[in-house]
Amino acid sequence: MKTLYLHIGLQKTGTSTVQMHFMHPKGPFQAAGIDCLPQAIAPNQAHHNAAWDVGKHKRFRPDLPGFSDLVEAARASTAERIFVSSEDFRLISAAQVRDVAAALTDFDVRPILCLRNQLTWSESIFAQACKRGYVKPFGTFIKTLTKHGRTDFAAIYSAWAEVFGHDKMQVLIYEDHADISDAFAELMGVEVEARPARKNQSLNERFVKASQTVAERCMDGKLTHNGQTLPPEALNDVSKVMLAVGTHHPQFTGSPVFLKRDKAQDYLGRFAEMNAKIAQHVTLPDSYFTVPESRRNPRKYYELDVDFLIECIFEDKRIQDSIASRAATGQIAT
Repeated sequence: MKTLYLHIGLQKTGTSTVQMHFMHPKGPFQAAGIDCLPQAIAPNQAHHNAAWDVGKHKRFRPDLPGFSDLVEAARASTAERIFVSSEDFRLISAAQVRDVAAALTDFDVRPILCLRNQLTWSESIFAQACKRGYVKPFGTFIKTLTKHGRTDFAAIYSAWAEVFGHDKMQVLIYEDHADISDAFAELMGVEVEARPARKNQSLNERFVKASQTVAERCMDGKLTHNGQTLPPEALNDVSKVMLAVGTHHPQFTGSPVFLKRDKAQDYLGRFAEMNAKIAQHVTLPDSYFTVPESRRNPRKYYELDVDFLIECIFEDKRIQDSIASRAATGQIAT
């Protein structure tokens, strides 16, 4: 029976490294004879559309390979080991997990779940959302996460373990590794000649808060510099410019922190009972229950950070071309 490793997330636990480096046609999995079912990959470098198909997600595209195409490709594969990856498999319901199992009875399925403590995971997810234009505060964001069950890692684990068995679950702990790629290499028994480059540079709270201010001004039609004003529809380009700028300036790099230590402990404490349930099956580090004494407080941002980002935005060629084009057609104020 073929072994099918089904990587289900979590998001922000090194998934980009797995999908862009390990699953690359010339990557470690291919070299080790592990089939990543390239004919079922869509969109980008993972099997997201298959996950959206199972989960009946609004992002599912019928013109791209879906879950049935993935199953067909797996059955046709001549490899003894198969690797499937999409962090959006974590979003499917318990009933839909059973549907996955029913479709994969021909395989020895090994779900792979990467865990990260809810505090740093939430901070990382929030920072990612802000990079794309989210402007509400962290407190509002985590309420939304909780409301939609995104931080209920015990439910995600249980949904898969109860169907495939606790002994089949492959759980990788983000905090146990300097680089999660090492954990994947060990689990899959592959050689990694060079450590893959990280796709997303970590940007700290100083960048996040400054970029939120800039994004909000853009959304309100108040992003102005030297008499030029950008319209709300320029937000996507503005966000791209800010990301490019942030990754090249030391004052903006580093893991983001949004709660002081006491507030961080209160937030993490909400998940103590939940994490205790997971710990019955998986060894969890202390960081899932207690905020380290070494945790720093959030850094304040400065209006100078905002001014710096705005100057960089208006100096960017894409933005200048957009201003010139809109000015020529009378669509933008100058």
